Amino acid sequence: MMAKRMNINRRTFLRGAGGVALSLPILDCMASDPASEMPKRLLALYVGHGFALHGDWSWYPKLVDGQMRFGKSMEAFNPLAKHVTIVKGLEHPHCVSAGGHSTADSFLTGSNPAAAVKSPSLDQIAAMTHGHKTRYPSLVLGNEGGLGGEGRSNTLSYNQFGRGVPSSNNLRGLYDAMFNADPDLQKKQHRRLAKDKRRVDRVLASYREMKRKLGRDDSQKLEHYLQALRDVEKEIERMERWTATPKPKVPTDELALNASVQDPAAFIRTMYNLIYLAFKTDSTRYATYMLQSMNSSKWDNIPIALGLGVTHHLLAHNAAKGAAQAVPLGKYDKFQGDLLAEFITKLANTPEGEGTMLDNTVVLYGSSNSQTHVNTNYPMMLVGGEKLGLKQGAFHDFGKKAPPLSNLYLTLIKALEVPAKQFSDSSGTIPEIMA
Repeated sequence: MMAKRMNINRRTFLRGAGGVALSLPILDCMASDPASEMPKRLLALYVGHGFALHGDWSWYPKLVDGQMRFGKSMEAFNPLAKHVTIVKGLEHPHCVSAGGHSTADSFLTGSNPAAAVKSPSLDQIAAMTHGHKTRYPSLVLGNEGGLGGEGRSNTLSYNQFGRGVPSSNNLRGLYDAMFNADPDLQKKQHRRLAKDKRRVDRVLASYREMKRKLGRDDSQKLEHYLQALRDVEKEIERMERWTATPKPKVPTDELALNASVQDPAAFIRTMYNLIYLAFKTDSTRYATYMLQSMNSSKWDNIPIALGLGVTHHLLAHNAAKGAAQAVPLGKYDKFQGDLLAEFITKLANTPEGEGTMLDNTVVLYGSSNSQTHVNTNYPMMLVGGEKLGLKQGAFHDFGKKAPPLSNLYLTLIKALEVPAKQFSDSSGTIPEIMA
């Protein structure tokens, strides 16, 4: 093996070794085979209310001799700057006039929360194309969990009908679903799937009976409902197929599965570690994680626990008043930035094929406010994805000639090899971010 490099087709290896291969990283000898498929991944992260944008604590970097230099709030990204692109000036035009707390709903969709027809989110479009290749088509995560309300979303992900996909904040539940191979737990999962299947069968039977009694117009109104039901049925069938595949074994020493909002750093770090393990074992290739919604919750109070005096919402309001008032929000931005940089560094230090996990993963990090309740000029960061064709290490300020943010998302969708010609209200792609 050391003297002569072997070429192993990854697909053949997966067939030959059954499910065991799912617990292995991508091997170097597999990468030399042109037929091998390197995973192309997306992680989208969101913080509501915006970032500090003034003074030494500004979230935006400065250009020093043509190179990005991050200030105090994002200084952890200075060693990673060559892997980072900052995009300034983009927004969702249909959402500029939306409510002050509403644009989390539209961050990955481009649709006004009040619109009658809404686009699916960036991650779900990718999952609809490639999600069948992994145990989970996508992970939908959020510190607060659930859906929230319309205009007060706790999730970034929306399905093909524009309906929210509930986010999970159950650390132990996520670990058990992806990695816990305990036989008793497996039996419970089998029983739950069988129970869910029986429920769907009963609902389908009721639907067919009802459809026979309805007129043409009412019958058509039920079509979306039926499609959603079929999606549930397909998901149950998919999970039943995957139950025959052994779950990957992963280390648990960096997982604080009992962490809560009482220790926010441990909670967020564990969520990042679960995402890392899910990507590394190819359990999924797409994830969204809402780090901070625009709702009043225990997570809005985290800055108080960090000694910053007031809620995140009020920090963001105060930060709009000037550089001095932006310092507390900048310190909160640093709290989030340090944890994210730690995760990015782990991706960058994990070999994969002829590069690293970061090369095959694009991380999108941003907010839908430039300052509190101002739905324009979103601060956006792209990290990694060089093997997907992204050109990193640049600061793009599109100014008054900015295209819609959906153009950026269409560019990313194409980089993920999704055959899409348009995303939401896109008018084209953004070639400046591609190599």
